[in-house]
Amino acid sequence: MIWIVILISGLITYGMRFIFLTSLMPKQLAPWAEFAMKMVPIAVLSTIIIAEIFIIDGQVPPMEENPRFVSGFIALIVAYYTRSVLMTMASGLGFLWLLSFLTP
Repeated sequence: MIWIVILISGLITYGMRFIFLTSLMPKQLAPWAEFAMKMVPIAVLSTIIIAEIFIIDGQVPPMEENPRFVSGFIALIVAYYTRSVLMTMASGLGFLWLLSFLTP
């Protein structure tokens, strides 16, 4: 049974990627599909980032013991005011690096 699921999943994945290379794909997507495609990177990246901030070694530690939470909050504030991806990453990672040296 598992091999059937793997085979079907592989065929669906291959088909979804292959259709963009053929003439079967329309030249212009529907407006709702274009809007949905714009939201995919935001949804995927925010899920990965939130999981990395709140889960450490498979557990959710208290906020006062979680340096990632404080660093993420600082990065969020910097992102809001600067609108710069580089400044956001540098401030969040720099603050996490600083906290990792200051906490035992």
